[in-house]
Amino acid sequence: MSKSAAVRRVESRVYPAGRALALFGIGDAGLLGRRLVIDGRRLQGLRFGRMALLVAYVDPLEYAPDEIERRRSRESWLWNEARIHERAVERAATHGAVVPARLLTVFPDWDALERSAGEHAARWSRALGRIGVQRECVLHVFVGPHAPPGREPYLVRVTARATRGRRAPALEGDARLCEHVAAVQRACGEAAAATRRIAPGAARGALLSTALLTGEAGVGTMREAVERSAEAGAALGVTAYLEGPRAPFTFV
Repeated sequence: MSKSAAVRRVESRVYPAGRALALFGIGDAGLLGRRLVIDGRRLQGLRFGRMALLVAYVDPLEYAPDEIERRRSRESWLWNEARIHERAVERAATHGAVVPARLLTVFPDWDALERSAGEHAARWSRALGRIGVQRECVLHVFVGPHAPPGREPYLVRVTARATRGRRAPALEGDARLCEHVAAVQRACGEAAAATRRIAPGAARGALLSTALLTGEAGVGTMREAVERSAEAGAALGVTAYLEGPRAPFTFV
């Protein structure tokens, strides 16, 4: 094996036989060697070139592709997996830049992970530099008072409903209300490097939700914009709030 190939290989000396590997995220050198325990799930940052892969060893039968698809329809199972994934990535992000993997990205064995890592290394590296250091917030706007959501995990409630496009959906109704909502979204969007529309869920009175990718300074700018809009919004019967910041789950 050449020296360059040896450097690119995922370190395999601690790989336990007969286990599948769940990939939670790709991180920078700050994640190398880190060990996390999330709700009993043990994760570690393994070297791949200059990056670290945040993985957990899982039962290959429980996480086989057909079994995952069968279990997706079980809300309790899917929500538990989503919450573990969210917490793992957020914990990892305290150690450096991290790009979340998609929920339930599982490889049947070590060779499959290594092949995928080799195929996607350049893209992962670019994503790590572009969005790994960024944070994600969500602007929610409602007609009337509304308590912030908390029941569904974020990956189900927000990320799974995201669509591309910067243009906000057209709003109908009172012109002053529409202008106010557009102004709040525009003020937050100006501090964002990228945005994603979030399809409406079941919450009553929802006008719009928008995910925004930004740096730490941008988070403060968005919070100030929402706070400045509160008095005018209250006069129109509008409630707006900013959720986050979180790891960039919606932009991977």
